[in-house]
Amino acid sequence: MSLRNQVGLGVALLALLVVVSSSGLAYGWFVRDQSAELRRLLLEDVARVAALLDAPVLGAAFVDPATPGFAVQVVGADGRVVLAWGRDEPLPLAPEPAPASLDGRRHLIASAPWRGAGGTIRVAHDIEAALRTRADLARSLGWGGALAFLSSTLVALVVARRSLRPLELVAERARAVDPQAPEAIAYPGHSQEVRALTDALNATLTAIRERSRRERAFLLEIAHELGAPLTLVNYHLGALRRERPADAELRAAADAAQELLHTSQDLLVLARGELERPLDLALVDLRVLLERAAGEYPGVRCEAPAPAQVIGDADRLMQVVRNLVRNGVQAAGRPQGVRVTLAAGADEHLLRVEDDGPGLDAEALARVFERGFRRGRGSGVGLTISKDLVEQHGGRIVATSADAGGARFEVRLPSLASRLEADDADDVPNGAGGGA
Repeated sequence: MSLRNQVGLGVALLALLVVVSSSGLAYGWFVRDQSAELRRLLLEDVARVAALLDAPVLGAAFVDPATPGFAVQVVGADGRVVLAWGRDEPLPLAPEPAPASLDGRRHLIASAPWRGAGGTIRVAHDIEAALRTRADLARSLGWGGALAFLSSTLVALVVARRSLRPLELVAERARAVDPQAPEAIAYPGHSQEVRALTDALNATLTAIRERSRRERAFLLEIAHELGAPLTLVNYHLGALRRERPADAELRAAADAAQELLHTSQDLLVLARGELERPLDLALVDLRVLLERAAGEYPGVRCEAPAPAQVIGDADRLMQVVRNLVRNGVQAAGRPQGVRVTLAAGADEHLLRVEDDGPGLDAEALARVFERGFRRGRGSGVGLTISKDLVEQHGGRIVATSADAGGARFEVRLPSLASRLEADDADDVPNGAGGGA
C-alpha cells in the first residue's frame, strides 16, 4: 500500500473514531437528560396527585385533558382500583420510576403511598413520543456521522495527495538521475521535511559522483600505465612470432599480450567516458571490420560473402566486433573454434559470432552483458561495452546457445538503406502526399 493511501486510511479511521465517539457521547447525554426529565415530571405528577388526595383544592384536576397518554389510579389496600383516570386496568406497582409496556405502548410508571386509606397512588406516562425523539436523534447522528466521515475521508485523501506530491516529485526526479553522471535534484517546494530528504539525497549523489570521478581517474591512470608497456610487449612478441611461427610458447605469450592490450583499451574506454560521447558517424562496411578482426586471430573462420554497409562509428563498431571475436576465442580456447558470419539484409544486417566452448548456462545467458560478470577468462567489461555501443547505433545484441553446444552472439544493425529511408520519412512534412 502506498504511503498516500496509508495516510488517507489513517486519517479516515481517526475521523471515524471521532465521529463515532462524538455521536455516541451526544446520544448518551441526550438519553440521560431526557430520562432524568421524564422521571422528574413523573415524580412531580405523583406528588401532585398525592397532595390533592390529602388536601383537595377546589377546581383542581388530577389529569390534564391536554396531556395525552397520562393515566392516574388510586388503588386501595386490597389492590382494587378506587379511582382511575386514563386507564381502568390496574397499573403495576413501582416505588421507583420504571418502564412498562401497556397495551402495546411503552410507559414510564411510578407509585406512592396513599396515606389517607393505606393504598397507593399510581401514575403512568406514555413515553412513545420521547422514544421516537431518541430514534430520530440516533438516525440524524448516524446520517450526519456518515456524511462527516465521508467528507473527512475525501478531504484527507486530497490533503494526503497534495502533501505527498512533493515526495512523488522528488522520486520522479531521482529516477531520472543518470547513474553515470548523477546530478543534484532541484526541489522548489516549501516542505521542510521533503527539503531535508532532498538535501540528504543530493549529498549522497554528490558523494557518488565524486567517488565515481576518483575511480574513473584511478582507472584511467592504471590503463595508461598498462597501455604503454603492453603496446611495446605486444609489438616485440608479434615480431618474434612472425620470425618463429612454430614456437607454441611464443605464440601463447603473443596471444596473451594481445588480450591484455585489448583489455587495457576497454578500460580506457570506460575511464574516459567515451560511451557517453557522441558517435563519429560515417559510412562503414561491416565486412571489412569482420575480416580485420578475424585477421587478428589467425584460425578464426570468417564468412562474409557480401558487403554490409551501415552508418556508424567505425572505431567503435570495430571495438564491438573485436570484443565478440576475442570473447569467442577465450571461450573456445583456440581461434579455430570460432566462426564469424555476416548476412546482409535489406532492412538490417546480421553479424553472428559462434564458438564451440562450454556454452552459457541459464545464469550466464541472463547476466552475460552485466558489467563485471565473468565467464571463464576475461575482464567482464568487453561484452558490456559491446552492448552499449550496439544500442547507440540503433541495433541490438543477444546471446544464445549455439547448435554445437557453445555460445552464439548475434548483432543486428540497421542497414544503410533503412537508415536513408527513415531519414527521408522524417524529412517529409506532415500531411504531404504524392501523386499527379
